[in-house]
Amino acid sequence: MTRILGIDFSGAQDAGRKIWIAEGRRTDGPLEIDDCRPALELPGGSRLPQIAVTALARHIAAEPDTIAGCDFPFSLPIDLVGTKDWRSFAIAFRRRFVDPLSFHDLCHQATGGIETKRRTDREDKTPFNSFNLRLYRQTWWGIGHLLAPLVADDTARVWPQMMRVEGKPTIVEVCAACSLIRLDCYPSYKGRTKKHRDARQRILDLLIARGFLVAPKRGLRSMLLDNQGGDALDAVIGAIAVNRSNLDAKRDRIDRLEGRVFFDLG
Repeated sequence: MTRILGIDFSGAQDAGRKIWIAEGRRTDGPLEIDDCRPALELPGGSRLPQIAVTALARHIAAEPDTIAGCDFPFSLPIDLVGTKDWRSFAIAFRRRFVDPLSFHDLCHQATGGIETKRRTDREDKTPFNSFNLRLYRQTWWGIGHLLAPLVADDTARVWPQMMRVEGKPTIVEVCAACSLIRLDCYPSYKGRTKKHRDARQRILDLLIARGFLVAPKRGLRSMLLDNQGGDALDAVIGAIAVNRSNLDAKRDRIDRLEGRVFFDLG
């Protein structure tokens, strides 16, 4: 059975604590989560982003029959990509943008300070664009340190930017916020108060009631509710989106350069 990963990503200084990975096996019905943990707890993991992201890349590549959904932008608006194909863009990303701040500043300079969006951002109503102040570190670490090494070594394929190949993991972009908006259930759930925990419980119970998720065992349920940042729950939402995604849809030139967010739990 195909291994499903939902990954809530982070580019923070303690990214190993904030990157969470939910894991299950693909099914036509509700998804059962077998494991959910931070990147800090992966083999060779660490709080430091450069170590945590490398450990995450190894984890994705560990099983060839894997579909991994990662919650960060995989590309830029088409006029900022600057290459004929996305693979070249990804491999050149760290040479072009040497650090997160230069990535943020150069993109803003190129657009005259306007935070332009990809087609998928506009159509699917993602909260922020690829180089927004709240997101640019995630984008920089995700493209440059997670995706680029995997595609440079031909260890994994990124869909729909690249053709899928049997025997290699497939990586797709997901967005927990988009999924929750589509479900019409997007309360303030990231925080340490009882109100925030109750909101996480409401989201989790809805996912179960809609038939998207097998009710987690007591220990996993408690962890999903007690994780104050909502990162563990976001990873589960990402895994559900992957489980329900149609990866056989047609793609056009814009999809191949800008990518596409997979989020619909309908």
